[in-house]
Amino acid sequence: MATTVTESQGVKLVTEVVSQTDSRAAQLASVVPQPTSAQVKGFRKAQPKALGSIQIMSGFTHISFGIALVIIQSSTPALTVASGVYFWIGFLLVSSGSVLVEAQRREGMWLVKVCCIISSIVIVATLMAVIIHGVEIGQAIPWCDTFKNDDGTVMRCSKSAYILSHGLNSMFILLCLLELCTAVTALVYGYKAMKQQDYTQMVL
Repeated sequence: MATTVTESQGVKLVTEVVSQTDSRAAQLASVVPQPTSAQVKGFRKAQPKALGSIQIMSGFTHISFGIALVIIQSSTPALTVASGVYFWIGFLLVSSGSVLVEAQRREGMWLVKVCCIISSIVIVATLMAVIIHGVEIGQAIPWCDTFKNDDGTVMRCSKSAYILSHGLNSMFILLCLLELCTAVTALVYGYKAMKQQDYTQMVL
């Protein structure tokens, strides 16, 4: 053990060198925080917590609307309700968002790799959801024909019913495009992080 005292401008700096065999060395090593790798830092530039929060909120929005529409269209469901798009895209977004938020909190490249995998799935799923909503816009509303007048004739949908249906599908198309952008952002930054050459920081 060696101790040196350095004085500069009225300030004394005491430097003590502790050998590896000293019992205090293990205590000091446990106190020093582990440095964040360059790869994880590169991925965190994408703000995964913010991206994850967007996906979680979007996922719960899909699920909430899905439950309401299933109840309303229980007898003659439309294409989106019959395909269950509100539920599988909703649960997928909640899962993806949770992983992104966790990647901001924890250290580890395995989380970055999981984010890349699940973001790729989200990209494919959102594109499929856009196609399903687009197809439904071009179709007639099936649940309108279930209502009849007093004389037994079928009641046709009013213009407002089509506006409501098409507006709802258009809103979810825009929401899916937002989710697509967040997934692409996470995937691009995650891919760059995995390709980045990592380095070890020196703790002095």
